[in-house]
Amino acid sequence: MRIGIIGAGNMSATLAGRHPRHKRPDAAVHPSSRTGVRFVLVKPSDPSRLSEFSDWYDTYSAAITVPGYLANDVHFDNPGASGEGSSPSYATIYDIVTPDPATAWPDTEHSPAYPAHLFSDPRARLVSPSLRASYALVGSRLQPGQHGPLTGIHVILSNGGGDIERQQREAQILQTGLFYSAARFRIIEGSPEPAEWLEVFETDNPDPLHAYPRVTSHTLPASQIQPQLSQSFRLAGTRKTKGA
Repeated sequence: MRIGIIGAGNMSATLAGRHPRHKRPDAAVHPSSRTGVRFVLVKPSDPSRLSEFSDWYDTYSAAITVPGYLANDVHFDNPGASGEGSSPSYATIYDIVTPDPATAWPDTEHSPAYPAHLFSDPRARLVSPSLRASYALVGSRLQPGQHGPLTGIHVILSNGGGDIERQQREAQILQTGLFYSAARFRIIEGSPEPAEWLEVFETDNPDPLHAYPRVTSHTLPASQIQPQLSQSFRLAGTRKTKGA
């Protein structure tokens, strides 16, 4: 994607190996009205036409925030991913900013501003979604102190377990210093067969694709949680919606 690039205890400093900390830029802040996310995993159907794929998908992503129910389309990629269902190449996250997150996507699709005309463009067939789902925000946690700009995320799609177990696991991960925030979401709707839970960990680490493997060597797994997908992505670009 080519939209504007933005940039426990004593164990934290050793693990993180961070760059000097700076206040996070406004562009990386989620709106206070966020009640959920629209989460999309895609791959190009023809990898030899990445420029056309990016042009169409960036245009579509910006357009679906116009009705005002979704905000801040943020794109991530993983250049080492295979592009298959268990290893998606691209992830996009939109913040849901409606009081009832379950209404955000239906209202977007039925809005007069929905960009249905873009699907008549032949380039639309280059975008092959492997997951499209809406999730409601259950809780979030921000590590105290300042941090640098967002560089990437680690995403976990999972079933089983409960909220308390996920909270405990998130606390362990943030204590390593390799991630500065964690948010967990419950499924509203999606296809095909979306996982019940979505967790998103944000990092300012200069090597975001390898931050989570370092976490796993210093934290215990949650035995009741059954991961469907656990993958890191680097920031590719973000567009902050006006007023969000």
